[in-house]
Parts: sequence; structure tokens; C-alpha cells
Amino acid sequence: MSDTTAQSAAKRNANATTQPHDHQKGPLLLRWLLPSLAVMLLGPLLALPIASLEDPTGGPDATLLLSNAPVLGVAVLLVIGIVAAFGGAITAKLTAPGTGRTFVGLCIAWAALRTGNSWRIFEMHGAGAAIPLAIEGVVVAAVGLAIAGLLSVGGGTHTPAAYKKDVRVAVGTGNAAIGIAIGVAAGIAGTVLVALDGARGQCLAGGFFGALLAAVAVHLATPTLSTEQARIRSIAAVAVLMIVGPLTVYAVPGGGEAADAARSGTLVGPSLVQPLDWLVGIFLGVPTGLGWVGSVSEKAQQPSPRPRVAR
Repeated sequence: MSDTTAQSAAKRNANATTQPHDHQKGPLLLRWLLPSLAVMLLGPLLALPIASLEDPTGGPDATLLLSNAPVLGVAVLLVIGIVAAFGGAITAKLTAPGTGRTFVGLCIAWAALRTGNSWRIFEMHGAGAAIPLAIEGVVVAAVGLAIAGLLSVGGGTHTPAAYKKDVRVAVGTGNAAIGIAIGVAAGIAGTVLVALDGARGQCLAGGFFGALLAAVAVHLATPTLSTEQARIRSIAAVAVLMIVGPLTVYAVPGGGEAADAARSGTLVGPSLVQPLDWLVGIFLGVPTGLGWVGSVSEKAQQPSPRPRVAR
């Protein structure tokens, strides 16, 4: 066997050891019941404290940090993150890591829906809202990265050492920066297509679709990565989007007059997508994008049936 062939085989084996086995396990009832509990019970309960955050006028158009009580906002984020992560890890252990991610994403989606209308936020604060939102993105990204690691390790698919190895490959290799940049560009494109309104549902959909396209772009750009490595790189791209997204208000047309742009409805795209929207994208959009690429690749690799020879 040549050195090249041996190296290729070793690389495939290394990828195989870090490939997450997301096989469904546990009773079918649990695979439906646990995410349903996130939607109907735990998510609404975790979102209640978000409603207590107020904007400077006493209205509901606030975010975690851009509110009358930013310290409370950070505390609420930590509580939501801890409870959702704990519930997601249990769900992953009893069913599958994918179901655990769905559990976390559904819990956080409720909290994201309770923050303020993005257009009205920029109407009140103008472009000055971008910096606090970017700082909020740093905090939310840290929580998201921690939960993602907990689900991979606590869900039973990875040992801590294997997960650290995947992180090094995903974000520490020479082509990592290019791959992440491709994911960021795709994520921005996704928000431009979907986040056309400051309403919460529209912006949440922008975070989901942007994260989905980021994952698709990352995996297609670097097909040699294992699924878990592609997931980590995609999450890194979405974490960058949490911080960069609000700052794009300075680059888009009308960004210098953000209040007027929001008032006239011309402010669209990543500047409207809040960090919590992107956090939902990490746990719902990224797995969807990776699953789509994986299913297409599997179908492409399946041998075509031989034509029957007439006798």
C-alpha cells in the first residue's frame, strides 16, 4: 500500500471515530414527548422573565442588554441556557443528540419570540443599538458554544478528548478561517432573503434560515470534515454572525440613518436578526442544513441500478 493510500485510509478512520452516531434510541413516545414538553411547557416558562425587560419608554421593545435592566437580562440568559442545556442533555441521552438539540432550540425559540421588534428598537436607538447588540452577541455566543459542547459530550457521542480534537480540526486548521468566512457570507445572504421585517417571527426565521445556509455552505466548502467537525465550524460561523450582524447596520444603505431606515421599512437583513435568533439557528438551523447536505451526498453515492438486459 502506498503512503498516500495509507494516509487517506487513516484520515477516513479518524473521521469515523469522531463522526457522531445520531441513531434514534429509546421509546418513540420519548422522542415525541420531550420536544413537546419544550414547546408547550418549559419554553413558555423560560420566556416569562424576558417579558419583564422594558425599553426606555417602558414598552416591550427590549433585548437582553438593550433594556432597562441589562444585568437581569444576562441572568435570564444564564438561567435559560442552564435549564435548556440540562434538559437537552437528558433528552440526548434518552433518545439521540439530534433530539436534544431540537429540545434546546425549541426552548430558546420561546425566549427569542419575547424580545422586542427589531424595527422599533432601531427607531428608538438608531445606529447606537448596534454596539450593545454586538456585545449581547458575544455573551449569547459564549452560552451557545458551551451548550453545543455539553450536548456532544453529555449526549454520549463524544468523549471530552474526542470533542477537543474535533474542535481543533474545525477551527484551528489552516483553512478554518476561509470556511468560517464562507459560512458567514451564506448566513448573511439567508437573512437578506428572509428577515424583511422587524417582527419577531420574521427575524427568528431569518436566524434559522441564515444558520441553515451557513451550515450548507461550510459543509459543501469543506467536504473532508466529519459531520461533527462541520457542525462545530458552522456554529463558529453563526457565533460570528451574532456579533457582526448588528454591526452591518453601518454598511447597508440607510445604515447611517438607521432610525429613518427602520421607520420606512428599508432596514432589512442581518441587522434585524438578534443574537437569540441566531442561537435558535445553532440548534435548529445548523442540524437541518447538515442533514440536508448529508442526505443529498448519500443519494449521490448510491450506485444506480443496472439496466436490465433483454433476453
